[in-house]
Amino acid sequence: VTKYLLAAGLYGMIGTVLGPLLHLGGPMVMRAAMYTGALVSGLTVAAMTAPSEKYLQMSGPLMMGFCAVFAASIATAFLPPTGKLGGGMYMIAVYGGVVLFSALMLYQTQSIVQQCERTPHHMTYDPISASIGIYMSAINLLSEYLTFYKVVRGSEHVARLSGDCKFE
Repeated sequence: VTKYLLAAGLYGMIGTVLGPLLHLGGPMVMRAAMYTGALVSGLTVAAMTAPSEKYLQMSGPLMMGFCAVFAASIATAFLPPTGKLGGGMYMIAVYGGVVLFSALMLYQTQSIVQQCERTPHHMTYDPISASIGIYMSAINLLSEYLTFYKVVRGSEHVARLSGDCKFE
């Protein structure tokens, strides 16, 4: 019972944080949510139907990717995104985050499937604790998509203000 209350508290806090964001975002946030849902569904099906445990061997590359994206995220705090180096670091942080959290979702899903298959029948399997990582990866993917759309929308706005784009 305590575990269910803690899980409900976690999900409630995440909903409290994401609720105003989703309410104020409009169509851009809805599009990001649809893309996130489609990506999560596709990755989950791919991980569950994979013939072997090949995604479980990605722990080393995942850790290297996390280090690279973390370093790029830290670098964006010190480098201006308008420069070439700062803009490149920002793009590594955004696009690398999408790729990284997608790969992490494959890894976590296949890990959960393996845990479930290898749990002896006399022991109980806990799907709630196992699925919190997937839930957080989906939230991170939504965050990365929103960051991506903010970058695209911001560049369109700047181009519109500078007169570089012709609208018919």
